Amino acid sequence: MVAFTCYGFNLAQGLRAAINRGDTVRITPKILCFVFCISVSVIAIIINLKSPYSSLIIYLHVLIMIFQSAMIWYRKPN
Repeated sequence: MVAFTCYGFNLAQGLRAAINRGDTVRITPKILCFVFCISVSVIAIIINLKSPYSSLIIYLHVLIMIFQSAMIWYRKPN
């Protein structure tokens, strides 16, 4: 799950770099990256539900989902 989470950040960073350069970023790659990032986080949460630290893991993955979503969907800063 760590590898998939890192790959999700890599994908989101690629989109963020293209947005910051002013390139035209179509909606399809944004949606695919968003679905991938959310899927990885949900799978990680489901796997770790029986862990003694499950509440901490849930908060961590919710934070990861929010951060990756912000990287994908926010516009270029002025």
